[in-house]
Amino acid sequence: MEKPVWVVVANGSRARVLEQHPTKPERWTETECWVHPQSRVHGADTGHGPAGHAGRSGLASRSGPQEHERRAFAQQLAGLVATAVGERRVGRIVVFASNPFLGELLAHLDSESRKRVADSHALDLTSLGMHELTQRLHSDFHL
Repeated sequence: MEKPVWVVVANGSRARVLEQHPTKPERWTETECWVHPQSRVHGADTGHGPAGHAGRSGLASRSGPQEHERRAFAQQLAGLVATAVGERRVGRIVVFASNPFLGELLAHLDSESRKRVADSHALDLTSLGMHELTQRLHSDFHL
């Protein structure tokens, strides 16, 4: 039996999963929606001190609190995708994510999940409503 197609639409603080069942390719269902507001919090608000400074040395940090939170969110999403793949609930996966979050998310996918990724696009579609999003998926990406 053919498995549903998943479209993951994400940015550093929000993600949605749309599912297209093989018997009803014209119908999309939003099956998951996650919000990670910590990705938008500034360094002083997280208790990490001023953004861009590391401890007492005063040297610029390699990644600030926002980057750390985006990385944690990407890991969380990758884990959720891996669970669905492991449970054989998904066939093909298409990912639309803002840049650089797309690279972060793809880097955290396990090997089995990566095999399922049929396509990826550095494009943030998270702000679109369901109707507009499904129209774009159909007209622009032939999904």
